[in-house]
Amino acid sequence: MPKKIRDEIKAIFFDIDGTYFDHEKNRVLPSTIKAMKKLKENGYKIALCSGRPLLMAKELDVFNHVEWDGFIGSAGNTVYDENLNKIKHNGFGDKELETIFSIAKKKEICLYVNGSSAFLTMDDPQAVQVLQQFHVQIPKEIRGWQKSDSVEMISMFKGYDYDYSDFLQVPQLRTQKSSGCIVDLIKEGINKTTGIHSLLKYWGMEDAKYMAFGDSLNDKEMLDSANIGVAMENGDINLYPYADVVCGPSFEDSIYAVLKSFQMIK
Repeated sequence: MPKKIRDEIKAIFFDIDGTYFDHEKNRVLPSTIKAMKKLKENGYKIALCSGRPLLMAKELDVFNHVEWDGFIGSAGNTVYDENLNKIKHNGFGDKELETIFSIAKKKEICLYVNGSSAFLTMDDPQAVQVLQQFHVQIPKEIRGWQKSDSVEMISMFKGYDYDYSDFLQVPQLRTQKSSGCIVDLIKEGINKTTGIHSLLKYWGMEDAKYMAFGDSLNDKEMLDSANIGVAMENGDINLYPYADVVCGPSFEDSIYAVLKSFQMIK
């Protein structure tokens, strides 16, 4: 990696699941927290950039030990400032949501919905099992969508090989492979990179070079567009081609080691 690019990095973004937060040890490693504090001391902007909406991200202990400069949730759908005030939201419209939930009901597909509240649309043991795997609180509500719901995330659990094409009749809607067997419904043109650009603009750093860490396919745009993209070894191997570096797994001191190797921390 050219020294000039490394020296021009001004901000660093971290995916949560399988990257900043390790699910094997069910925690953020102490070395990772130490690295974040050193980055702050050295003047870098740092932010979490997750497929999780804010409500779900708060289920993990990721906000308590570090003073983040922002949070990007729902794979770029929502952007928050350093105080977790929302500064950007690319939400679904009511007509879009009516169609999405109608298709899911007809096809008997369980949706996990998160935003102003979290709920499942069906009693689905597979969905519950997957959510538990990622230490997500199982919603107490099983119900349909209501117009009063603010929806930031819609996830499905039938795997990558399932035919979700019926949902694509909704204009500007796409499916996004996430972690495990999870497939999210996302607005076309929205991804983690668009969220990063919104946060950089808020910081007054629109043209700043940045580094990003991730492990899943919803990180591919983020790593591909980053000036230094780092894929976690424990992640999806299909993400590796989008990265400049493949580091060790999230259950080892890999994030600290990479940042130290680039002399961003000592």
